[in-house]
Amino acid sequence: MSYVKGFFRFLWRALQAGQTVLFGGIALGLALVLIIGLMTSDKPDIPDGGALVLNPTGFLVEQKSAIDPQQFIQTGAGPNETLVQDLIDALSIAKADQRIKLVVLNLENFNGGLMPHLELIAGAISDFREDGKKVIAASFNYYGQSDLFLAAHADEILLNPEFGAMPEGFGAYRTYYRTILDNFDVSVNLFRVGKYKSAAEPYIRDSMSEEDKTARLEYLNSWWTTYTTMIEEARGLPAGIIDELMSDLLTTMKSAQGNFAEMALDAGLVDKLLTNRETQEYLISLTGEDEEVPGTYRGIGFNQYLQSERKPKPDQEDKVAVITVVGSIIDGFAKAGTIGSRSVSALIDKARQDDGVKAIVLRVDSGGGSKTASEVIRRELLHAQDAGIPVVASMGSVAASGGYWISATADRIFAHPNTITGSIGIFGFIPTLEKTLGRYGIFSDGVGTTALAGSVSLERGITPAMAKVIQYNIDTGYQQFIETVASGRDLSIEQVDAVAQGRVWTGSKALEIGLVDEIGGLEDAISSAAELAELETYSVWHVEPEISNQEMLLRELTAEISSAVPKAQTGLLEELLRNIRKDLNLYTSLNDPMHSYVICESCPNPSQR
Repeated sequence: MSYVKGFFRFLWRALQAGQTVLFGGIALGLALVLIIGLMTSDKPDIPDGGALVLNPTGFLVEQKSAIDPQQFIQTGAGPNETLVQDLIDALSIAKADQRIKLVVLNLENFNGGLMPHLELIAGAISDFREDGKKVIAASFNYYGQSDLFLAAHADEILLNPEFGAMPEGFGAYRTYYRTILDNFDVSVNLFRVGKYKSAAEPYIRDSMSEEDKTARLEYLNSWWTTYTTMIEEARGLPAGIIDELMSDLLTTMKSAQGNFAEMALDAGLVDKLLTNRETQEYLISLTGEDEEVPGTYRGIGFNQYLQSERKPKPDQEDKVAVITVVGSIIDGFAKAGTIGSRSVSALIDKARQDDGVKAIVLRVDSGGGSKTASEVIRRELLHAQDAGIPVVASMGSVAASGGYWISATADRIFAHPNTITGSIGIFGFIPTLEKTLGRYGIFSDGVGTTALAGSVSLERGITPAMAKVIQYNIDTGYQQFIETVASGRDLSIEQVDAVAQGRVWTGSKALEIGLVDEIGGLEDAISSAAELAELETYSVWHVEPEISNQEMLLRELTAEISSAVPKAQTGLLEELLRNIRKDLNLYTSLNDPMHSYVICESCPNPSQR
C-alpha cells in the first residue's frame, strides 16, 4: 500500500511541476512578446473618425491590487481589475478629440462594480454625449446588472437575440458555520460592542440576525432605488417600470414567448436585436472597416488610447497630495490592494515632508480591519494637520468601520450619495480548539509566572480572567472610537453613540446625521483641499508606493490576458467555494496585536474578491 501511495504522491508532484513549467513558459513567452512590443512599437494609431472602445475587464477598483508572481506563474492570471479613473479620463479626453467619432461600450469581459463607482462611469458617459457625440452599447453577449446600468446611459443598446438584459436586484448573503463548528467542538470566543456589529456572526449563528438584515437593507434599498431610477430616466421609461416588470416576471416572459432578448426589447431596456455579425456591420457603417482586421469596425481600446493621449499636467510649485488606500487594514507593511499601517504612514510622511505639499486628500475605499493599524494611520494624518497641512477625506464605494476611523478627524469629509460608511463598532474574535483536541485525547497543561502567561492559547482556550480583560479592551476601544468621531465631527458622545453600534449608512444619510460634510467625488475633495490651503493654482500629486519593474510587467501581462479571455458564468459550486475562501482569507489576515478589529462585514467588498 505504501508503494501505491508513493506512486500517486509522485504523480501529483509531477503534475504540479508540469503545470508550473507550462504556465511559467507561457508567462515567459508573453513577457518577451510584450517587452519586444514595448521596445519597437510607436504610438498607437488613432483612427480618424473611428471609435473609442470602452472595454473594461474585471471589477471596477480605485487602486489595482499587487500581483503575486508565484500565483501568476502557476495560473497565468492575476487580479482582474479596471481603474475607475482610467475610464473617466478616457471619456474626458475623447470628448474633445475630433478624431473620436463615437464610443463603443463593449462589456463582454466586465465583471461589474459597486454602485458609487458605476454612477461615476455613468456620469462620465453622459458628459461625453453632451456635445452630440454618440455612445453605442454593443456587447456581443448578455448584459448583466452592472452592464445594463452603464449601457442605459448610451444612445443605443444593441443585444444579441440569443441573450438577455434584465437586472435581478441587489442581494447580500453570507455562509454560516455555527453547526459545523459545534460538531467539531471549536470554541468561538467573540468580544464585541455594537448590536449591528455582525462581522463574526457566521461563526456563532446559522442564519442572518435581524440587526444585520436591517443594516444591509439600509444601503441595498438605496442602491436599488438609485439603480432603477437612473435607468428609467436615462432610457425615458415610466417611473417604477423595472419593479413592475420584475414583480410579475413570468407574465412578462410569456408575452415575449420565453425569449429574454424580446422581453428586454419590449420593455425598452434595449433598442435593437442584432447578431454579432450584424452588430459588426452596423458599427462598420458608422466608423468604416478596419483595414488590418477585415470585417471589424475601426476603433481603439481605452487603455491604448490613454497611453497615447493622457498628458501629465504641468507641475506647479504648490501641490495637493492624493493618497489612495484600498482594501483591508492590517498592521505593518502591505502591497497595493491592502492597507498596511506602516506602508500608508510612510506615504503620508512622504507628502508631509515635501515642502510643496500644501494639502492632503485621503481617498478611502475600505471596510476596515485592524483597530490598532487604523489608529496608527489616523495619528499620522493628525501629525500632518499639526504641521499646518489640511487633510480632506474622500470616500469611495465603502469607507466604513476602520475606513471611517482613519477619515473621522479629517478637516472635511466627502462621500458619494451611495457610499457605505459608518459601522462605528468594534469586536475581537479568537477561535480556539481545546474541546476539539480534548475529544481526541489531546490536552495541554503547564505553569507560568503570572496569570497572563499562556492565558490565550489555541489548544487551551482563553482563561475567564483573560476573557474579561479582552472584553474590557473592546469596550474601551469602542469608547475611543466614538470619542474620536465626536471630536472630529464636532458632535457629542451621545450623538455619535446613537448612530454608532456598528450601524452602516449611505453617504446621503451620513450627511444628515453629521458623519460627513459634503456629497461629492474625488475632484470635489481636491478642490476643497486647495481651498482650505488657500491655493489658487496647484498641481495634483498622486503619492503612490514605488512599483518594481517586475510588478509593472506583470500588470501589463495580466491586462493582456484578461482582455483576451472571455467572461464566463460563475458556477454555483464555484461561488460557494469562493465565499468560503473569502471568509477564510479574511480571518487569516487579522493581525491586530490587541485582537481588536473595526471591520464592516455588512459592507460589500470594494474589490469584490
